[in-house]
Amino acid sequence: MEKQFEIIYLDPRTLIPYEKNAKKHNEQQIKDLAEAIKKRGFDQPITVDKDRVIITGHGRTEASIFAGLAKVPVIIRDDLNAKEVAAKRLEDNRLSSTDYDALLLQEELKGLIDNDVDVYGFSERELSVLVEDMAGSMATDDLVSDLSLETDRQKEEHDEITREVAKEDVRLSDVMGFKSIPASSAIIVGDLLAHMEETTGKEGLDAFLAFADKVSQEMYGEQS
Repeated sequence: MEKQFEIIYLDPRTLIPYEKNAKKHNEQQIKDLAEAIKKRGFDQPITVDKDRVIITGHGRTEASIFAGLAKVPVIIRDDLNAKEVAAKRLEDNRLSSTDYDALLLQEELKGLIDNDVDVYGFSERELSVLVEDMAGSMATDDLVSDLSLETDRQKEEHDEITREVAKEDVRLSDVMGFKSIPASSAIIVGDLLAHMEETTGKEGLDAFLAFADKVSQEMYGEQS
């Protein structure tokens, strides 16, 4: 049965930031988010654990305080244990880091800008680049520079989250998304683990983690 969560309204100043939150928000992001909240309202609840420590919504909490809000929508996840809270916090940070379809983003932004609608979260430079004709007068050097900066930012965020994960034990089922496999596939998985052990020179979990790290390094083009 799908879970139903009660939304209550609390003073954002009573919510406790998680001291090791891996996702960081700079001052400009908080200001932009505060302006967006004041302009269009607060309709995405903050989630906290049973002790009111923030699980998701650190940026929204900071922005709501900056905007002077007295109450914000909150969901208390007292159904989660400490490990599940840690997993959800990291999942939220990681899964919210996504790419855009550049052409669709450009089309949407141009339609809003042309109609004098304020759009928060984009710098003036980003807007000037994105709203230009991508097939014509757009400054290529600026685009390359912005893409490089965004790549570095996403890599830094990925590395920060990875370091945070390393501090906690998380169930493989929380990471992989499944708890069991068909019996007919057990031999294949066993062969894969044997390959990992042979490749890394380690055993069991150590082999799995070392192999995953090796693949990650290759994917991101880094040297071991």
